[in-house]
Amino acid sequence: MSSRFAWLTSTSLAVAGLSSGCLFDSGRSAPLCATDTAMSIDTGASISHAAGIDAGYYAQYTAGGHWHVEWTCDTRLSAEGCNFTGTITVDTPPGGAAPACFQCEPDDILNATAVGGQTQLDFDTITSSGIDGIDIDGVPGHPMQLTLQIDGLYQNDLVFVPSLGRTAVPACMPLELTPTGP
Repeated sequence: MSSRFAWLTSTSLAVAGLSSGCLFDSGRSAPLCATDTAMSIDTGASISHAAGIDAGYYAQYTAGGHWHVEWTCDTRLSAEGCNFTGTITVDTPPGGAAPACFQCEPDDILNATAVGGQTQLDFDTITSSGIDGIDIDGVPGHPMQLTLQIDGLYQNDLVFVPSLGRTAVPACMPLELTPTGP
């Protein structure tokens, strides 16, 4: 799987890394940033994608602090599954974060840990022609931090965010998404 994306990732992100001040981590095909890449996420917006075809991560924020991040592989095209791993952190709201694995299979892993006033989710899923994801509540209007990988690589060009009325991708990881409305 990683070889399918290696050329696109190394070519497009090398250019993005040069202009964004990102550092390349040895052994990775995409840049890592010394600090979080900050992006806005349009409240109530989503990005259309086809399960099993449009590989990548897709983030969504709904008013009131409700986050949804889902992912799919291009298995219908490649006949291979993808290993999606990462960490997602939100400020814990007064009623709790209530994290849930979205359409996950029994062998998919989702661990939630309280870290001070935040909830940290670590996940590890194998996704093929379906969709897996995470639903979590955070403090309304507060940002969410993400560090995401596909098949052990930072493939930032496969992280899609509805931002400022268009589909945007981060220059590098880690990523901080701030909603445009609470």
